[in-house]
Amino acid sequence: MVILAMDTSSPATSVAVLHGDVLLAHEVHVDARSHAEVLAVLVQRALKVAGEPDVSAIAVGVGPGAYTGLRVGVSSAQAYGLAWNIPVIGVCSLDAMARAAAESVGGSFACAIDARRKEMYWAQYDADGQRRAGPHVNRPGEIAAEIRQLPWFGDIAASYLELLHASAADTVAYPDARDIARFALHYLQAGEIIADAPAELSLHGHDDGTTASALLGQHLLSPYPLYVRRPDAAEPTK
Repeated sequence: MVILAMDTSSPATSVAVLHGDVLLAHEVHVDARSHAEVLAVLVQRALKVAGEPDVSAIAVGVGPGAYTGLRVGVSSAQAYGLAWNIPVIGVCSLDAMARAAAESVGGSFACAIDARRKEMYWAQYDADGQRRAGPHVNRPGEIAAEIRQLPWFGDIAASYLELLHASAADTVAYPDARDIARFALHYLQAGEIIADAPAELSLHGHDDGTTASALLGQHLLSPYPLYVRRPDAAEPTK
């Protein structure tokens, strides 16, 4: 199986092509404001480096993450899937980070993505990289003390170490398309099916746990943005 994977949930835009567990191509561009400009270019470059393979499935990081960045990645993945008539698989971007982070930590840990407003999107994982809490969005100081003291992965967590009272590892700064693909392949091979509905959005302004509850035990998601909180823009009401 050849998987084309992409992630735009963080400042990094990443694309990867894998044939089974073999990485054929990998492209990364870090700029929080250029997802729309660079994603198609990276996809074209990665497919060329990979030898223009017949892609079997698309895997896309669905967040949580910045509203605009997520829409770029998810809509692009949907478009490729429609054009090539192949399945599109959503993966929680924090879960993909955890897959990479679990290789370098021997116990529970947490992964984080910048949510702006001095907040983080985060989730807690066990030593095997299985999600045990989240995804949530909070200011670092609002997170439970026992979780703040865990090892944290993600560049934004490294910015808040004093508030987290934790240690940070710089080995996994952002979600990466390589891990998106490997995560999707693992659960596809295990026989897991794709969830047939997007997770419910949580209440505007804070995470009430709705999203975390909806995702409990789920790994392969529908290809829709996982916002966790509602965007600021809203339709006017009378």
